[in-house]
Amino acid sequence: MTESSVEFAKLELALAEARGIILGLPEHDVASRLHELKLKSYVLLCHAAIEEYLERVSLAVLSRSLVAFEADRCVRDPLLAACSFYKIVLMNEVTSRSAGDHLHDVFLAVFRRAIAEHRKAVDENHGVKTKDQDALFLPIGVRLFDFDRLLSQSLNSFGTLRGEFAHGFGIRTVAPKAGQESKVRNILNLVLIFDNFLCERHGINLEN
Repeated sequence: MTESSVEFAKLELALAEARGIILGLPEHDVASRLHELKLKSYVLLCHAAIEEYLERVSLAVLSRSLVAFEADRCVRDPLLAACSFYKIVLMNEVTSRSAGDHLHDVFLAVFRRAIAEHRKAVDENHGVKTKDQDALFLPIGVRLFDFDRLLSQSLNSFGTLRGEFAHGFGIRTVAPKAGQESKVRNILNLVLIFDNFLCERHGINLEN
């Protein structure tokens, strides 16, 4: 059975904790303003958890690829993709280091710089919509929309919903508890498939 990552386990826990805010609410009705506010808060908490997962898992792919390179000196695709995306120039790194350094050390410095650039991009990320997906996963060689269009579109829709709730205090909740939980559950199921793919392809379920 394909294993999932530590990041996915943390996502499951965060979503379970977020669900606590809507315990006891009617399944198919928004009966009061308080119920509405709780549902909006639930969406905001779930969005934050999913956003954090996407950020952490993209970094995990690069970190695991670097650990593997240090162990066997085989270059993984995510490292090459990150160097290309962030335009890390190998020759610049070579000329800045002593002539006695091994090529392995030069590559290591280049890959670490690419990861540092990606960490900056992660720190600047604020969302789960298409542009955010591209900012997080194109640098590791994955276009989420191409991998799973339904997941990409579901995240995009959820990001839009979060924006409406965060910036439009008077906007009423469209879906009651059952509807909101269904959205989150569907996203989680799709994310698991993506996580399994990353674990199988890049070994992010392994201990660094």
